[in-house]
Amino acid sequence: MCLKIEGAAITHVGRVRTGNEDNYYLFGNYRYDTDIRQKREDKTVLAQQMAAAVYDGMGGEEAGEVASLLAVKECMPCVLDEMDVQIRRQISAANRAVCSEMKRRGGGRMGTTIAALYVDGDTAVSCNVGDSRCYYMHRGTLRQMSVDDSEARSMIEMGILSPEKARASKSWHKLTQHLGVHPDEFVIEPHISAPMHLEPGDIFLLCSDGLTDMVMDETIAEILRGTGTAMQKADALVETALEKGGRDNVTVEVLQVKDGGEDRKAGFLHRIPTAVWLLLFFLAAAAVIIA
Repeated sequence: MCLKIEGAAITHVGRVRTGNEDNYYLFGNYRYDTDIRQKREDKTVLAQQMAAAVYDGMGGEEAGEVASLLAVKECMPCVLDEMDVQIRRQISAANRAVCSEMKRRGGGRMGTTIAALYVDGDTAVSCNVGDSRCYYMHRGTLRQMSVDDSEARSMIEMGILSPEKARASKSWHKLTQHLGVHPDEFVIEPHISAPMHLEPGDIFLLCSDGLTDMVMDETIAEILRGTGTAMQKADALVETALEKGGRDNVTVEVLQVKDGGEDRKAGFLHRIPTAVWLLLFFLAAAAVIIA
């Protein structure tokens, strides 16, 4: 089956912050000008080799947006058979780029999270470092594919905190790993999901914590289950985060899987050379004259 991916990305500065340290990668596009505090775009592509990602920069004083921009430039599609190796290489390259910039600036700290989705044909793999998230909605059921790299998650797993108390604790935003850590201090280990077989109707959401801090999973699922384009759902998610306070930058990507059969036929016809069309025309004309 030929599939297509309808994607939409929105990044918004929020209602409190003065600068936007987030970034995104949508099928080759990203926020290349970090002075632009809000940006939105959508694009539909055939589900061949493609990638999408969200980055949440950290550091303040322009360092966060620099870190996320450096990381986004290392993102690119991967071949399924080599996806695990290629993803790890991209993560390492992004980390090196951020660390090199820190060194160039005199050693100040900066960093970024990443939540990414890689697609090759009818198979997808998610990856994350930090607490930006990847959600997967399959047949109406939403589940989180990413793993939060936070002290709060560790405390939940050890039974020290309940999920409800963890959200209100100071450990909620204390990351256990992110991009921008020198290799001699810590070896980054990205969370890479098992391959997922795609079907028309599947939806993926990539987002920074500016969304998930403000909006509960139940509300996110309700919005994604609704009708509408990927951009309309992305708009609804961002607006909900802003209505609930918008205390951080908010970046979301909604990716909807659809049947791409008609697009494949149209694309095939479009690729037929003009000379072939002319030959077919003359052959048809000759057949009519002979008849």
